[in-house]
Amino acid sequence: MKEKPFPHISNKNFVENEALVRAAAESFEQLDSWVEYGDGENDGQIQYCSELGRKNYPPAALAVLDYICENFDPNDYFVEQLKCFPDHEFYGGGMMNTPNRNDEGGYLGMHVDASHHGINKNWVRCYSAILCISEDYDESFDLHLFDGESSRGKLKYEFNTLNVFRCSANSWHGLPEITKGLDRKALGVVYWRTSENDDTPMIKAKFYNQMELFE
Repeated sequence: MKEKPFPHISNKNFVENEALVRAAAESFEQLDSWVEYGDGENDGQIQYCSELGRKNYPPAALAVLDYICENFDPNDYFVEQLKCFPDHEFYGGGMMNTPNRNDEGGYLGMHVDASHHGINKNWVRCYSAILCISEDYDESFDLHLFDGESSRGKLKYEFNTLNVFRCSANSWHGLPEITKGLDRKALGVVYWRTSENDDTPMIKAKFYNQMELFE
């Protein structure tokens, strides 16, 4: 585990059945219901509408998402021991694609995610687990990390690697412009904890409107 700019890990060769991961990547072509995630200025990630629930996912993608839920426990890797659990409806995660569009590479501005679940309001976000499923690596696929002050880092995008980071008000992350002509595909699961007897402030997702943070 690396502590800077905030706790994160990379778990290579995560899914035993790599053919299933490839099938999940191919299943992105089956979808015709996507929503754009961004703030108007820093948009560019096209994400399947998680609010529709697991019943709408193609079988291969659903099988891999369930595999993550069943086989990854943050407490096996992170020093901070939290009573967290995955959302099997994949709110805030699911099938994620940062695509080439209008002959320009997609991107996702540096941002922090909302602290609380959009449906189950007493759930607090703990970790984001993102499985890389595109086989062709490009440096522009790497996820940039920033602590809001001075520390920066990257999570390298590698096929069948599960990248996980601790979520907080200072866990800024994003993607610079993806190389034109390429789509960055991923499957994501968010881990949550209940907020009873907890004074965690509720924050909305917010963007850091300075693209130079990627330099």
